[in-house]
Amino acid sequence: MIKPFIFCLGLLMAAPAISSVHIKINQQQFRFQEPLRLSQILAPVAGNQDWYWPASRLYRLDKSVEAQRDEVINLIDRLAVDLAPRDERAIGLRALRQQVESWELAHRVKQPVSFDKARLDVRQNPMLLDGRYLLSLTPRPDVVYMSGLVKTPGPYKYQSMASASQYTRFVPLRADADPDFVYVIAPSGNVTRLDTAYWNRDYAQIMPGSQIYVPLFSYLLTPSLSELNQKIAELAVNRVL
Repeated sequence: MIKPFIFCLGLLMAAPAISSVHIKINQQQFRFQEPLRLSQILAPVAGNQDWYWPASRLYRLDKSVEAQRDEVINLIDRLAVDLAPRDERAIGLRALRQQVESWELAHRVKQPVSFDKARLDVRQNPMLLDGRYLLSLTPRPDVVYMSGLVKTPGPYKYQSMASASQYTRFVPLRADADPDFVYVIAPSGNVTRLDTAYWNRDYAQIMPGSQIYVPLFSYLLTPSLSELNQKIAELAVNRVL
């Protein structure tokens, strides 16, 4: 009896693990036993609401971005270590650290999500392989998300046709906010640096659902501050909003 048991056990150990695709679409959980295309995933939910596809996002839940967050937090701590606790710059850095710590993050897949485009264009219809995913679908957003050197970070009412410089005038900024530019993280995940100085403004329209990161003022082009600002903007791509 021992030999057949060992033989069967060997077969079980040699058999490939059963793979599956786990997808959370908003608050609904789905599981598929084999890889499938984006259009197949979207088909059951595409007609449930009038989704605003430019603000839809796909994340990998089994790929961590915590190392990126830790790197940003370490950079903030190094900048603050020699500052007096009541120094305005130190207060701003602590507030920035708290923002970054509070963000819900997941690995963003830089893939446009659109049911019609996925059905019509194979390049917009990737195969989702084994793993855990989050698919965030939303109606047209009516907010933009302000972060960075703002006194009250969070969602603000979307202003049609408003530029980045207009948003920074609406929202109280901290003393160390850079007066010359911001980073705009579009719903697609693209990061753009836009000038906001009164003498050199970019008038690009901000999409609903975008993030606007107000950076630390890079005194005399301090490399460490420039690096921190860029890394925070890149980390914000992975926010789950």
